Amino acid sequence: MNKTKKLLKFEFLAQGSLGAAEGLAEAFFDVIITRMGASPFIVGLVGSSSYISNLFSPFWARVSQRIGVKKLVIMSFLFASFFLFMLAFSESISLFLLLIFLYYTFYGIKEVLYPTIVERVYMDLRILSHAEATYTLIYTITVGIAGYIMDVESHRLAFILASGLLIIATLSRLPFPEVKDCENENRDLPYRDKLILSLVLMFMIAGTGMLMMLPAIPILEVRLLNLSNMTIGIAIAIDSLTYVIFSELWGRVIKKLSHVVRVFQLGFIAIGAMAGIYFMSTLPWHIYLAGALCGIGGSAISIGWQAFSMGVPDYRTEDLSALHLTTCGIRGLYAPLLGSFLINLIGVRKTFIVAGLIVITGVFIAEALINPLKERFELLD
Repeated sequence: MNKTKKLLKFEFLAQGSLGAAEGLAEAFFDVIITRMGASPFIVGLVGSSSYISNLFSPFWARVSQRIGVKKLVIMSFLFASFFLFMLAFSESISLFLLLIFLYYTFYGIKEVLYPTIVERVYMDLRILSHAEATYTLIYTITVGIAGYIMDVESHRLAFILASGLLIIATLSRLPFPEVKDCENENRDLPYRDKLILSLVLMFMIAGTGMLMMLPAIPILEVRLLNLSNMTIGIAIAIDSLTYVIFSELWGRVIKKLSHVVRVFQLGFIAIGAMAGIYFMSTLPWHIYLAGALCGIGGSAISIGWQAFSMGVPDYRTEDLSALHLTTCGIRGLYAPLLGSFLINLIGVRKTFIVAGLIVITGVFIAEALINPLKERFELLD
């Protein structure tokens, strides 16, 4: 218990460093490449990049069994730091895009393995929500500062600082014990489970709508509304602050696996409403409101799936995380590009309406899954 408490200090240092690094750099990838003159197609590829990297999730989950979670996470942070540093000096749109892909390929490893760390080192879902809160609070503060730095200086300084913060996050992971799962190597995989696949189908449909908005958001902010980096940073900060508050809320209200689906439904409704706000937006405060709704929806989906993957006794946590992230990667291959196509076909604003309606269909699919989840897992919670 005392050892776990000591590790919490390093956990929160790592989460704070990651939040600051992402707020200084990653949050502005699409904005910067839009300002560089990228086409809607290229902006769509930037939106796809973080999700396409998720296609490697099953591979990373298996590698972690052989070399351990700690070593793999440390390696991922070091590579991500290097690619961020290179991004700071990239002036070519093509090279900038390539480096973003490489950055996400390695940085995305933590998305697969972090629930495993929480489950086996802390064994407490509240740690997950507290860590998310720490990360997002620092991210919220930093993203506003980053917008100011980019307006008065350049994105280069912000990216160099972010690269250094990832080194701090790397060092913060050194005191942690190695986590391996040799005992459960023969446990079944979730890919043939009809109930699990029904949840995946729900996210494939609703998630397609979410990712279709990715190229539309920076184009709306930069080219239609002519917002400054500072204003965009404030909107992202509001998104993050709302994410913090609702991450804590979801962590407290999820007591059973069937509760997760209700949380997903609320998340889909929030994202659908966000799309409507973007469609009507003419003033900065509209973007701020959309950011708040994004924080509500994003936290519901993130905390909800992590709680689900930790709570299902039949499968390894990292295999469920990998399944979810892999399907994110699959829709990341086409959804942002579909959004880019719609932008050229019907315009930026109408693209939000189409995407929002697709997201809302997830609410009805989720409703059909409530009873099957109760019947299968309720007695196990």
